[in-house]
Amino acid sequence: MRFTCASADLMNGLSIATRALSARSPLPIFEGVLLESCDQGLKLTCSDSSLSIVTRVSATIEEEGKVVLPGRLFSEVVRKMPTGEVDGRVSQNFSAVFRCMGSRTTIAGQSAENFPELPEINAESTVELSQPVLKDMIRQTSFAISSDESRMILTGSLLEIENGEARLVALDGFRLAIRLQEIAASPRMNAVIPGKVLSEVAKILSDDENEMVSLTVGGNQLLAGLGETEVYAQLIEGEYIKYRQIMPRDWKTRVKVNRGEMAQCIDRASLMAREGKSNLVKLSIHEGRMVITSNSEMGDVYEELSIEQEGEGLDIAFNVKYMSDVVRAVDDDELYLCFNSSVSPCVINPTQGNAFTYLVLPVRVNA
Repeated sequence: MRFTCASADLMNGLSIATRALSARSPLPIFEGVLLESCDQGLKLTCSDSSLSIVTRVSATIEEEGKVVLPGRLFSEVVRKMPTGEVDGRVSQNFSAVFRCMGSRTTIAGQSAENFPELPEINAESTVELSQPVLKDMIRQTSFAISSDESRMILTGSLLEIENGEARLVALDGFRLAIRLQEIAASPRMNAVIPGKVLSEVAKILSDDENEMVSLTVGGNQLLAGLGETEVYAQLIEGEYIKYRQIMPRDWKTRVKVNRGEMAQCIDRASLMAREGKSNLVKLSIHEGRMVITSNSEMGDVYEELSIEQEGEGLDIAFNVKYMSDVVRAVDDDELYLCFNSSVSPCVINPTQGNAFTYLVLPVRVNA
């Protein structure tokens, strides 16, 4: 095998593909990157058996072939190469030599025969989304994905496509995040995508509104197509929590707050809350004011901001991280916070439309 390509292009391709590298695997082949010639130039593939990423790099192929190289070592070698054209040659014994400007590196590779095949996906439904839209949907919900593998279904996000809407849902037992986006009419889709997969996809997605991503589901597999890159992932099987049933249908207290001001208040209160054992922040809502307090053995914090209040007053407490995650994730200038009692969930909505819904469980505190 022999090829030439720009070192910057090769590094960019490796930075994408190696997101699927297995850190420590009983099978050494999963720690490698598969290089093979293709019509577009050079194809790079990494896999950890549940997640596979394929991307293509523009290259001139002088001799076709394929080889598996140690992924992390090869990435470091290319990252530290001089800027210029890379000449890569792979011998019959899979020894690879890379030259760039005055630099030369030899890496011992291995046969590609044992590299895992990409899964075959019998497309049941496909939907297209704007890449920045999907990136925002992931950013605004992923913090609520559970890390507790004893409830595996909650370690992923539910993607629902129906009636011209795409909905991404995350739930960890303490908070719920829903991001809704209107889309063109598409086939119905219902899939639970692992949180790790969404995290890696988000890092690849473009901010260009003209760039699209296609999501295809078949059986227990997902294929995400992003231009020259494809992500193959195994979905989480099982029935997701019936989240609609836990959403309160009305409220007794509703307040409109400036999101930026509230975020700053909670951020300052969190400094003291983290010093305490309970990590709590308390909200006191009365007569058009919201008072946010936190305390520990090290001291206390008092924050006050003006609000628009509907309904009765209320005192309630939350884990400061859960409330902070929500106000940081949202981009809107103003929010509605809806309450029923000091022991009922707080529901956070936009003041206009229904692009997002968050639910945060309170913490019981002794009077």
